[in-house]
Amino acid sequence: MMKNYILFSLIFIAGSCKSPQITTDMKNANMQNADVVTVKGLSFNYIEQGSGQPVVLVHGSVSDYREWSKQITSLSKYFHVIAYSRRYHWPNSAPGSDADASLDKQVDDLAGIIIALGVSPVHIIGHSYGAAVALHLTLRRPDLVRSLVLAEPAVASILSNTVENDSALKEGQTIRAKMKEVFASGDAELIIKTYADHVAPGRFEKSTPEERKMLLENVSAFQLDNTSQRLPFTCDDAQKIGVPVLVISGDLSPMGLRRIAETTAQCIKKSQLIKIPEATHWMVNEQDKIFNDAVIEFLKNKK
Repeated sequence: MMKNYILFSLIFIAGSCKSPQITTDMKNANMQNADVVTVKGLSFNYIEQGSGQPVVLVHGSVSDYREWSKQITSLSKYFHVIAYSRRYHWPNSAPGSDADASLDKQVDDLAGIIIALGVSPVHIIGHSYGAAVALHLTLRRPDLVRSLVLAEPAVASILSNTVENDSALKEGQTIRAKMKEVFASGDAELIIKTYADHVAPGRFEKSTPEERKMLLENVSAFQLDNTSQRLPFTCDDAQKIGVPVLVISGDLSPMGLRRIAETTAQCIKKSQLIKIPEATHWMVNEQDKIFNDAVIEFLKNKK
């Protein structure tokens, strides 16, 4: 049995640009110049480090592969770690007028990347929207997946319309309506602050100028993730997941995200749930050692 782990995430974000720029944080984390893999004509920047069984890191909506800047070195002591930026996220090409960021496309992207790199089957660590991508990939191509770590997966459709879930469902409706309103304003800072106030209250105000700049630069990709078509994911779907799964939730996260994580863990047969004290939805960086130890313990037992 694993202990309860305390972790709180600090997301490192950057906006769209055509070539990666190496920041001090990236150098400290041994994050070197990205390689590029092409899937169906679309290029994806990725970084890799280490050897052994492959672990693919899939970031959340307001992020890119640098979200994992404090995970890669620790994980690479045991595994071949690959972190890529999802379509339209830094440093990939910015979205154009014909951009398609639907979840269906992003699942195909992940499958194509794994196949192109010749690393299947892989362990996948996904955060938020990235965890939703990982779950749907496992349904679609179970042959590509060895195990899953899901940090509060963005699969709200797993919540049935019951009295037990009523408050969580209403919370989700409220934040979706609020985000629609702020996206329409075109105010980048308001967009990020509104989202941060919901998933990690007070975090935006405490962010450094560099962190805030990166968050603001990634707004266009975040908006596409938030507004593009998603695929339904039900408890029946979850019961089809046959690989071992670790679900992580923070006790300071919004009630809806905590309920989604709990329900996902309940519905998946080979799963375990860690509830993290003093953690919000942004949970991958500030307590990086504790987070890394939890994930490594889980993955090492799945070889």
